[in-house]
This record gives sequence, C-alpha cells and structure tokens, in this order.
Amino acid sequence: MSRRHTRLEEASGYHILTLARPDTRNTITDPEMLDELIGTIDDPEIDVLIITGEGPAFSAGGDVKGMAERKGMFAGTPFQISEAYIATIQRLTRTLAATDTVTIAAVNGPAVGAGFDLVLGCDLRIGSTRAWFAHTFIDLGIIPGDGGAWLLPRVVGWQRATELALTARRVGSTEAVGLDILLEEVEPDQLIPKASTLAAEIASKPRHSVRATKRLLRHARDMGLDGFLDLSASLQAISHEEPAHREALDRYLSEWESRKAGRGGSAPLGDEGARRE
Repeated sequence: MSRRHTRLEEASGYHILTLARPDTRNTITDPEMLDELIGTIDDPEIDVLIITGEGPAFSAGGDVKGMAERKGMFAGTPFQISEAYIATIQRLTRTLAATDTVTIAAVNGPAVGAGFDLVLGCDLRIGSTRAWFAHTFIDLGIIPGDGGAWLLPRVVGWQRATELALTARRVGSTEAVGLDILLEEVEPDQLIPKASTLAAEIASKPRHSVRATKRLLRHARDMGLDGFLDLSASLQAISHEEPAHREALDRYLSEWESRKAGRGGSAPLGDEGARRE
C-alpha cells in the first residue's frame, strides 16, 4: 500500500501507525487517509497496532473547511451525503468494531469530533498529559455521523455520554482516565514507550489466543449469553488444537516439575493448586 497520509513502522511483534498530516491537524475524512487507516487496521498480518498522531494534535476529526465548501463527502444532496458517510467515515468505525487486531490509541494531543471517536473505537487508550477530548459535533450544528453516539456511551456510560455530546465540553487527560476514556496518562516523552511496552507484552502471547480473545471481547458487547457461550466453546476447541497451546502446556509443566523438586512436591499451580499455594 502506498502511503501519503500515514506512516507505518514495524516493531517487535507489533506496528505503529502515525497519522502524518499535521498541516490539517490529522483530519481523517480525506478518502486517502481513510483508505490507509482502514487498510492497515484490516491487515490480517498485523496483530497489535498502535495508532498515534504527528504534530501537536492526535486528530481534529472531520475537515471543517471541506464541510463549509461542501466538498468531498460533504457535497451533494442529503441522500448523496448520507451515502458518502456510509462509504467513508463509517467504514472506519465498522472496521475498528470488526477487526481481530488489537488496537492501542497513543493520544499525543487533542482528539476532537471524529478524532475522538477514532480513539473510542480502539481497544486500549493511553494519553499524553497534552491530550484532551471533545465531542464537538453539536457546536457545528451536526450529529456524530460516524457512529460516535454508539461508541461514547459504551465507554463512559449513558449519562456522561449525554452530557459530553450535548455540551461539547473539553475533557482533559486526567479526567479522561477517571471516565475510562484513557487507561493511563503519561508525560509526552513516555507516550510511545508506554504504548510500545503494552503492545509488546500483548504481542508476546500466543497469536491465536490474542486474536480469539479479541474476537470474544468484541462480541461480548452485543451478543446474548447463549450465543456467546457457543462461540466461546468453538474458539476454545480450536485453541486446544493449536501448537502454541501444547508448547505453553509443556513449558508450564516443565516449570512446575522444577518447582516441585525444590519444594518436595505440590500440586500444579492453576485451578485448585493455585488456590493452595
């Protein structure tokens, strides 16, 4: 994939995708930007992906100038605009919701409007002390057409989402941790190292387990218990046949034998044995 609006770096078991349009504060409604974002998130070879922004902003969301000039996805009749939203920015929301790739937002600065929703769509979110968030759609006389009104209540709860959506107020990084928008806030120079440490830890786990667990977690939001348990049983059966599962068992039992020899014998750690340790 050729890249003009993003930059992709490969690290040890994970990748870092940087929104690289600081001149636009990394707006994400440009079709090429969306194609690069979606194509990377949807890449089956990428298991853990950090998303961050270049420059002072994470993402300003939609191109307000393009809205004012009625260009691109904002052009045409109401029907044409509706179809454009479905074909562009909503593709990003659907891709984030459907991917088995673990996504980590490393929020380096303001995340506004659809940029805030990009953060909310990620599985894990770490922010710099320079990060802040705002659902600013209402100030522009529009609504979250990208699906943000579905994402926000699932992260912060119904009442707080209503307040943030109807006031468009700014949430700083410290408050964002309290609202579960962020997992953690760190100093700016520690943002990528912190996100990388988390990404590397996840990437060190058996690949099939990471992707299957991510799949379970995303279905848990909306699936009934019976269907969810059936899915869990199926994915577990597949996991039991993976070579990495057998390797993990062999390693675990080998470590237990070593510990047993040093203690004069005890039950394996795990299940009843773990509770007796």
